Amino acid sequence: MSFPIRVGIIGLGRGSVPMAPGTWAATAHLPYLLASPKYQVVAVSNSTAQSAQASIDHHKLGSSVAAYGSPEALAADPNVDLIVVTVQVGKHYILTKPALLAGKDVYVEWPLGVTTAESVELTKLAISKSVKTIVGVQARANPLVVKVKNLVASGKLGKVLSSSVVGALTGAPIGIWLDGAEYYLDINSGGNSLMITFGHFLDSFVHVLGDFAQLSSTLKTAYPNTTIITAEGKVVKENVVRTSPDHILVQGTLSSGALASLSYYTAPATTIDNTGIRWLITGTKGEIEVTTPEGQWQMGTSKAVLKLREGKGEVQTLNWQDVKENPALEGLEDAARGVGRVYEAFLKGKEERENIADFEDAVKIHELFDRIRAAAKQG
Repeated sequence: MSFPIRVGIIGLGRGSVPMAPGTWAATAHLPYLLASPKYQVVAVSNSTAQSAQASIDHHKLGSSVAAYGSPEALAADPNVDLIVVTVQVGKHYILTKPALLAGKDVYVEWPLGVTTAESVELTKLAISKSVKTIVGVQARANPLVVKVKNLVASGKLGKVLSSSVVGALTGAPIGIWLDGAEYYLDINSGGNSLMITFGHFLDSFVHVLGDFAQLSSTLKTAYPNTTIITAEGKVVKENVVRTSPDHILVQGTLSSGALASLSYYTAPATTIDNTGIRWLITGTKGEIEVTTPEGQWQMGTSKAVLKLREGKGEVQTLNWQDVKENPALEGLEDAARGVGRVYEAFLKGKEERENIADFEDAVKIHELFDRIRAAAKQG
């Protein structure tokens, strides 16, 4: 691998409202890419070449950065090594396929596709082209998740018997959503509360503890009516029907034999103690507890608390942030640091990339969600 890795970004917006459509590339990807000497942004592709050029100018990327208006044009650029797809999931397939056909390495945000079928097709194509792939479930590279995974593997807990999770689906106030992001309200869009908010945590859960051998699930939408507003708060449309769940329950037995229960709920306001996630892992010799403040799991957990009790000993609060990270990550906001860690892991050899996910890993999670949805329909 030669450096710097030359990056082409699909979907670099100019907005400044956090989590609004079109802002993720600018807030989460660009800060690290500009800070790291190992990467160089050489091209941007948006819906039009004019839009791409406007983003290049807005972010002051320089006159040497190429502007494109189609994924095919970007994929044909011989100066691009890695193409990063950072748009809503409904466009992942059509934007990623040209990059793979051109033999480019690709980083696609999670979920990989709207459906498992789309994800499988892209994965088979990537394998046939022998390219490197990344899927943006960046929490795998978070030192917190790495620490928990290592603790489980170390045997300090003994044989894991059970794991339980209670999480809050935090975000916009109940019954309100941003204009342009209505896909989040649709259970079939691929990009919603189930696949994104819950999905990022579920990926970390099975990364640490393994897949489900059998499961049951309940998906409920308790607040089906939503008002769409602009970033400025102006009402665009009322009584939009939401079908994506605001309450999620998945329970069953893991392949290891451990019992598992994950319950995500929606509170009428902030949670009663401002806890976003409480994750317990219990073994024959000890127990781990992870607690995080309200917020998106994948957005960063710098204020998370990790506790361990071995046997009947005292409860220890562990320092999970005592890791030396690349200077390119210093000073970045949590969301950008989380994505930056994925780019850092990508620089390592294949055998050392266990803390990032590729397309094949993504297909496994897509298949798990197929099982969850099927079980919910069965009741």
